[in-house]
Amino acid sequence: MRQIVGFWRVGAAAAIVGCLAIAWAEEPQQSPPPDAKKAKKASPLEQLMATQSPQKPQPKKVAKKPPLPYGLQASTQSYKNAVAERKTVATIPFTSKEGKKGWKAVIPGGETLATPAVVDGKVFIGGGFNSNDFYALDAETGKPRWRYRTADHGPTAPVVDSGYVSFSTESCELEVLTAGGEPVWKKWLGVPLMSAPAIADGRVITAFPDSRGSRQYQYYLASFELRTGKELWRKEIADEVIAAPVIDDNRVFVATVDGTLHCFHAEDGAVAWVEKEQNATSAPTVWKDRCWFGRRQEETTTKAGRNVVQQTEQVAARGLDAEGAVRDLTVTSRLADYLGSGKRSVMMARQGKSSKKYASQRVNAGMGFPSEGIRMAGGDSDVLPSLPPGYSSAITTASVKNTAATNLGQAGALGVWSYQGSRPLFYEGRLYAAMGDSLSCVDVKTEKVLWKKDFRSAKRERETSDKATPREKEERLQYATVTPPVLVNHKVFVGTSYGEVVCLSAAIGDVLWKATIGKPVVSQPVVADGRIYVSTKAGILYCLNTGDPRDDGWLMWGANATHTGRVDEQESEQASHRDAPLVARAVFRD
Repeated sequence: MRQIVGFWRVGAAAAIVGCLAIAWAEEPQQSPPPDAKKAKKASPLEQLMATQSPQKPQPKKVAKKPPLPYGLQASTQSYKNAVAERKTVATIPFTSKEGKKGWKAVIPGGETLATPAVVDGKVFIGGGFNSNDFYALDAETGKPRWRYRTADHGPTAPVVDSGYVSFSTESCELEVLTAGGEPVWKKWLGVPLMSAPAIADGRVITAFPDSRGSRQYQYYLASFELRTGKELWRKEIADEVIAAPVIDDNRVFVATVDGTLHCFHAEDGAVAWVEKEQNATSAPTVWKDRCWFGRRQEETTTKAGRNVVQQTEQVAARGLDAEGAVRDLTVTSRLADYLGSGKRSVMMARQGKSSKKYASQRVNAGMGFPSEGIRMAGGDSDVLPSLPPGYSSAITTASVKNTAATNLGQAGALGVWSYQGSRPLFYEGRLYAAMGDSLSCVDVKTEKVLWKKDFRSAKRERETSDKATPREKEERLQYATVTPPVLVNHKVFVGTSYGEVVCLSAAIGDVLWKATIGKPVVSQPVVADGRIYVSTKAGILYCLNTGDPRDDGWLMWGANATHTGRVDEQESEQASHRDAPLVARAVFRD
């Protein structure tokens, strides 16, 4: 028995040793590195020189960045915003210092936002000028419902009709989605696209430049089937459209940034009339068989013994027939340095910077557009900056056109994209016009101003006093501060660049309430179901409860998908008797 056990122990030990030997034999042997072999063959002098030469720095590992949206450079703030857009919308309760309650939705990226659309319990809004996102939020709570990722940046103000949502992207597509966020169709039209589309009778109408064809940068107005995207017609227009086309009574009205007015038949695009060299500064409004619009004029005045060109703005109207005459409503005329980009250039140079213009220039540069890059009205000129890598000269050609700067005071891409102008609007037989820092109500029949309200922050009050210096007064006129008004339920709603939302009586102009949100408002608000929705330049959408559920009907830019600037006609015909004494009082006061 002992011999068997001993034999088993010897056999086991031999087996273990054998396995170890096999494993060692199969293990690959490491050969000396090539550098070591070379070092052995090198001469003593070469080895000495190698030890004395400086070592090459090892490349640092760079974290892989997410892919860039089209047209963004990694060195710009736009890239940082693009990265931030990977985050979700943050919605939190909000109460103004005056006690107005609601919510605010912080849109990733912090971009300037266009006017939203509110339809069937949803708020539709783009993520801003540098954003590739388009959102639907719950209209009551502000919570995100869905997000759609666009191929290009800069979704414009959306229009909603018949269950479809349409918008353009700044570079370069017209998009149509379902109200549930599903893509229906899109078309690459041209670069840049600065205006929003309009929808009527199953057609979507928009403007674009021919940036690929034989006639580069000839602008067109075109009509497409809303459901399929089939092109129905296209017609030449003078330039980029201000804000959006307006469809009224089977006609399409547009004002272009060079000041030209166009009228087409919506069915086939036939030209009804064209009015050139009218210096139109806003989208048109049709009322009482006339086409109304903001209009710029230049006056030469004498200051300090020198002739100075002064910009003014007023409301004008043209008849709707082919030979219609243009007539100014002179009672609305006011100084309008905000239409002169050249003066802002001088002011910026004098002060070292102008915060609004400086911010706009940074955004333009980040998008590949010149910060100004054109010869301004009045002889001021800027040098074209070099474009970042990857941008074609075609984009430069489109953005350098000086018509928008000369006529609107907007030279950069962001300025034209967000510009909405001093569009005249009508409500219960009266005209309302927001120009610069004031809002006026005019009786068109008598051509009398019924009331006028100025909007200035406390810091700006000094500029209107007798103690104001000429420079302070001049600076006050450099930028428009009041949005186009919203007119519903016998009230006027506006936002200001000072971060205020104001509700006034449409009859007499008294302030009914005010809410301070603290962020600049540059786009027309939306009023629906007793709430007002306000976009800001800081990338935050505010919703405030107005306290009256009858505040309703202004659902998107221009009130509806045709942008007529009118709420339901039945409401206008049912002018409430409760406001009759106020109307009489307003006329008596004047």
